[in-house]
Amino acid sequence: MPNKALTILIADELHLQRLYIEKMLNQLGYHRIVPVQTFDEVQVLTAIPAEPFDVLIINAGLAAHVEGPPPKVRHVLVYDHLDLGNPAGVTPAVLVRLPGVPDNVNLEHFMDIIDPPAAASGLRVLPWLRELSRTPVAGV
Repeated sequence: MPNKALTILIADELHLQRLYIEKMLNQLGYHRIVPVQTFDEVQVLTAIPAEPFDVLIINAGLAAHVEGPPPKVRHVLVYDHLDLGNPAGVTPAVLVRLPGVPDNVNLEHFMDIIDPPAAASGLRVLPWLRELSRTPVAGV
């Protein structure tokens, strides 16, 4: 089940591209989404001294010639990104770069990294297995 409290910022100059990404995220169960058109809007929204956005999904063309402080976000997905160098000043916990526009599979995998499904969040170790792992093996 997706974490419905995650806040997502989508930045792309193309209106239809923002809608396409927002629709895919809605289908994955994410609804706290803010679409913006310019990097200036990204900077204004991420400069607010409240909780930072959890995710920034941005077209690389918007951030190509950016000056000033990097956006304060936890995780970033940069798409249409052909240069594999590090974006200037960006140090999120998760940074994923795609050479093209994200599709359902890319977005689902990216969101699984940030918001892992409950079943994949960890293994439950049975008590007898834990005890067995503590017992020394004879003859080894």
